[in-house]
Amino acid sequence: MVLNWTRDEARLFQLAAVGLHGKRYPEGEEGIRQAFRDLRAVQLDPLPILGRNHDLVLQARVDGTHPGMFLDLVHEERLGFEYWDKMLCAIPIEEFPHFRALMDAGGERWERHREERLDRDHPGAKEAVIAAVREHGPLSTAELKKLEVAQGAHRGWKTTQAAGAALEVLWNRGQLSVSHRVNYRRYFDLTERVVPRRILSQATPSWEEFLRHLLRKRVDTVGLLPAGGAAETWMSLRQARSAGLPQRMVEQGDLALVQVDGVRTPFYARPDAAKVLRTAEEVPFDDQAQMIAPLDPLLWCRDALAKVWGFAYAWEVYKKPDQRTFGYYVLPVLHRNRFVGRFDGRYDAKAKALHILGYWKERNGLPLRHPAIRDAFARLLAYLGGHTIAGPARPQ
Repeated sequence: MVLNWTRDEARLFQLAAVGLHGKRYPEGEEGIRQAFRDLRAVQLDPLPILGRNHDLVLQARVDGTHPGMFLDLVHEERLGFEYWDKMLCAIPIEEFPHFRALMDAGGERWERHREERLDRDHPGAKEAVIAAVREHGPLSTAELKKLEVAQGAHRGWKTTQAAGAALEVLWNRGQLSVSHRVNYRRYFDLTERVVPRRILSQATPSWEEFLRHLLRKRVDTVGLLPAGGAAETWMSLRQARSAGLPQRMVEQGDLALVQVDGVRTPFYARPDAAKVLRTAEEVPFDDQAQMIAPLDPLLWCRDALAKVWGFAYAWEVYKKPDQRTFGYYVLPVLHRNRFVGRFDGRYDAKAKALHILGYWKERNGLPLRHPAIRDAFARLLAYLGGHTIAGPARPQ
């Protein structure tokens, strides 16, 4: 089935699909539970500029949240687990058996290369680390250092000791899982002591079944998945695409194909996409503006964002200051069905002050003084637990 939509229809559907239109979540923890279940993946990132990315994803959908609440709840109630989806994500715990297929296959490819190097340079490190976790867990790299376990020097991404690399590769293979975090530091334990027994007892699907699950999940998470290009959005699914799985799922009625006016590349959507759009059309927009996280599912595919939304966005944290167009940690500002601005900010926790370092109105967007934008900043301040808003240095 091919659906032919205008760009306005495609935008409205995508907003509904990612939980930004048509659904009012309860405040606080119950809202987090429901939104996490609907999102099916929330990308994790360590930078704590305005809270972390995952905190910002939830604050755009749920009132009464604060930095740290999401992951604390995920781990305390075993709502989810941390693993690879598009990138490192929190994933609902019910999906663990599906991802065990990826773990059994060796996990992500670059982690397998890291494991080969670790085994070559530090034989026995994995065995020593898992023995320590079994006896003393949950453990982080800090406890392993105190226990003097696998402390050989090891040059690698995010780690300088063999112990850190061993934790990573054992987690990648599913032998260890993240039990909890303290100040974002991960604590690992044996997977059988982290994942509930009712989940672990379920059968692991075949590789083909896993790819079907992951493809449908990715479509559900982003709303509209481009059939071509968008390499980053297709991470872990390139094999599925090259083997023609998306087309087969469309033929079988497990996915819908959407053609958007003026956009050459078609999109994959959930099979009931037409119904979702009709329901979304019956719900009027409210007048709230939302601050969207840099790695929000709505922004996972930047090519589609530009083509369907007419909004070009690049997260510039990894660029040198003189190469940035806007700023270090810029959030897009969404109002109804369009992006109306973007702002660069930081939060001073000691002074409890939100600093607006810059605000840029999009063409036909909303200025900083607009009531909806001022209200959005007030809500962002409440989420941060702050008292004052400072800046910007020049009038906007």
